[in-house]
Amino acid sequence: MSQSLYKSSSVFSARKVSVDQAVRLLGRNGIKVNREKAEVILDFLYLIAKTYKTQQNSNESEPKE
Repeated sequence: MSQSLYKSSSVFSARKVSVDQAVRLLGRNGIKVNREKAEVILDFLYLIAKTYKTQQNSNESEPKE
């Protein structure tokens, strides 16, 4: 995958977890990553969260039977 995909993360403007926090948190759980890999992991997790939120909003707007 192209790293440029991960550099354009303007979709997630309200990020609350920094890359440094992610590196420390992963390290405390035995996962050794550098800043670049932590950034990719965060991008992935924010993408999943956004997809989940979009799906949840979609389900709420559907009429119930």
